[in-house]
Amino acid sequence: MAESHIFDPKHKAILESEDRKNWQNPKEIIELLELKASDVVADLGCGTGYFTVPLSHKVKKVYGIDIQKEMLTFLEHKIQQQKIENIETTLSKENEIPLKNKSVDLLLSVNTLHEFSHKEAIIDEIQRVLKADGRVVIIDFKKEISESGPPLSRRISKEKAKRLFKEKDLTTVKTHDLKLHYLIVFRKTESYEGVR
Repeated sequence: MAESHIFDPKHKAILESEDRKNWQNPKEIIELLELKASDVVADLGCGTGYFTVPLSHKVKKVYGIDIQKEMLTFLEHKIQQQKIENIETTLSKENEIPLKNKSVDLLLSVNTLHEFSHKEAIIDEIQRVLKADGRVVIIDFKKEISESGPPLSRRISKEKAKRLFKEKDLTTVKTHDLKLHYLIVFRKTESYEGVR
C-alpha cells in the first residue's frame, strides 16, 4: 500500500507566511491560469486557503477541498472575516473528491501531488469532476534540492507528473517554471469515457 504524507496542520503558519510570497506568489500563479469570471474552480488540498481566497475574487465559485478539518476551519474563519460569499469548504476523504460529475471548469492542486498515496485514484477523481473541456493545474516542487518543501525522495518530477496524467487521457497544454515549482496545465480530452 502506498504511503501517505499529509501536511501537518500544526505547521499551518508556514502556509500563511510572508516568506511564501517570495517562493510561491499567488498573484503571479493566478494570472497564469487564464480564468474566466464564469468559472467554477476546485482548489484540491486547499489548506488554509492561500489560493482559494484570491481565486474567489476572479471566478463565479470556488470549492475549497481538504482532507483536514482543522485547515478548513481556518479557511472558514478567513471567509467570515472577509465576508466572501462564493467559497464552499468541503471535507474530503483520501483519494475522493466530494463533488458531482462534470461540475468544475478548473481544478487547481498546489503542493499536493507528492502527498497523494494513490495518485492514479485521485487522477480518476479529477477526471470525473471536470467538465468536458475542463482543465487541471498541477503545481508542485521541482525534483531538486531546495530549502523549502518535502524531501527529494518524495517529490514527483515534472516528467513523471505529465506521464501520470497522460495515462488518464489528460493532455498537457502548458508548462511553466516557477522559482521552486513547476506548473502544468492539463486539459480533459473529448474522448474520455471514464465517468461511470
